[in-house]
Amino acid sequence: MSAIWTGVSGMLSYSQGIATTSNNLANTNTTGYKSSRMLFADLISTMAGGTSDGSQIGMGVQVGSTSMDTGVGSLTSASNSMDMAIDGERGYFIVKNPDNDKTYYTRDGSFNFDTSGYLVSETGNQVQGWAVDQAAITAAKKAGTTLSTVPTTGTVTDIQIKDFRIDPQATSTVTMIANLDSTAETGDLDAADPYFTMFKSYDATSDPTVSDYDYSSQITVYDSEGGAHELTTYYSKVKDANGKEYWEYMVTVPPGEDGSSATDGTTKDGVLMIGTMTFSSQGEMENLTAFTPSGSDPTNLSNWTQASVDSNGVPQLNASFVSTTNSPTVLASQAISYKTGLTSTDGAWSARAPASAAAIGDVAAANAGYDSSTTKNAVTCTTNYATSSYTLSSNQDGYPSGELESTSVDENGVVSGTFSNGQTKQLWVVALADFKSPTDLSREGNNLLSATEASGTASIGRANTGVFDGIAGYTLESSNVDLATEMVNLITLQRAFQSNSKVVSTADEMMQKALEIKH
Repeated sequence: MSAIWTGVSGMLSYSQGIATTSNNLANTNTTGYKSSRMLFADLISTMAGGTSDGSQIGMGVQVGSTSMDTGVGSLTSASNSMDMAIDGERGYFIVKNPDNDKTYYTRDGSFNFDTSGYLVSETGNQVQGWAVDQAAITAAKKAGTTLSTVPTTGTVTDIQIKDFRIDPQATSTVTMIANLDSTAETGDLDAADPYFTMFKSYDATSDPTVSDYDYSSQITVYDSEGGAHELTTYYSKVKDANGKEYWEYMVTVPPGEDGSSATDGTTKDGVLMIGTMTFSSQGEMENLTAFTPSGSDPTNLSNWTQASVDSNGVPQLNASFVSTTNSPTVLASQAISYKTGLTSTDGAWSARAPASAAAIGDVAAANAGYDSSTTKNAVTCTTNYATSSYTLSSNQDGYPSGELESTSVDENGVVSGTFSNGQTKQLWVVALADFKSPTDLSREGNNLLSATEASGTASIGRANTGVFDGIAGYTLESSNVDLATEMVNLITLQRAFQSNSKVVSTADEMMQKALEIKH
């Protein structure tokens, strides 16, 4: 009789094993699916009848446990920019059901933005993450600091893009680095103020406004409304003296776009900054001066006084642009740091620096704005080599408004948006979860998992930090089901089931024989 129940236990257990294997095979193409592994255990044995040596007879088999295989499935390329996969075993995406606010975990990174701007799974669950701290990024840019990680603010919440438009940013820094040809010839100089010959001949009412310069370089800058303005720097060689070379420079915008009250209506309309550059005999920049208008008569060099210096030791000009969309409205003045590659480590002009452009006169030594002991040359700095003048580097940090065109995610889980104005803005950081025993997570259907007492509570973190693996964009994780292994398991389990059914039929025949003997 016991043989029948032993065989039945095998049929019941192996039928569950076949069901588990069938489920694995059915999910061969399920994104992020983790296969199940069933382990069997024997039933309690009984003492063998008629023996005195403690011999036991087994009573059959049972399902010992079913666990989830957390091995990584193969990563495959995807066409959706927000499809993502975790490149390793450590980490699960966190999603929340908006209907009941229940949190789930998944390896299925088939995500996209819905019409409300939420990043959601294919079943509508909202992906969780941290908002990027835009204020911290802006502050770091202004300070010239490089952040090691993207800063975030607040707690983990629904990832949502609320504004598909980026506001304009007024230019606050311009970098204009050039090589000025040391073999250039010096033209006719102003007798009283040779270092500002080009400025004194500038005439906003003529076309062109500047005619006696050796080189010029242009860059587009932006006002607070996102309006574009052409900023031009003119350079003119002044003289060689005592082994050094001196150049005059002048920063301008078109006169009609300059709304500064200091120069408006005068022949100097459009001039924002003037100054001089000093180069060594080796062609390296040694010093500079910078002056901005401050008086009622901008034609008088005495009214061009020392420009402000920012915390990084860079001179600043002040631009009051005429609105490009609502002329003749003059926009609020914006300070623009003007980088030439030379800075002062103490963030100030020398105590002996000329207070105004007029103070330089015709004295070469007066062209020292910085204390020589505090000057610092950037890796890329304005130079004075014997080759044609050209622009080494020019850039600025302003931009017009733009519309969101595309999104992407990087290996650190940072979701960025690319806008029609060419700007890329970091928006969110995807949150990941990890567990002490992920094999004990509970399957909830729709590729969702939930925490259990056995799995432990979720530990939350960022990709590529701590134990968490990185994220691959434009990628999805395939099922980790191994077809060959599962087919072998299916054959083995089928044979085991058939063998146990044979045990039952054999035991049944034995009982029939026993009943026949009785009759």
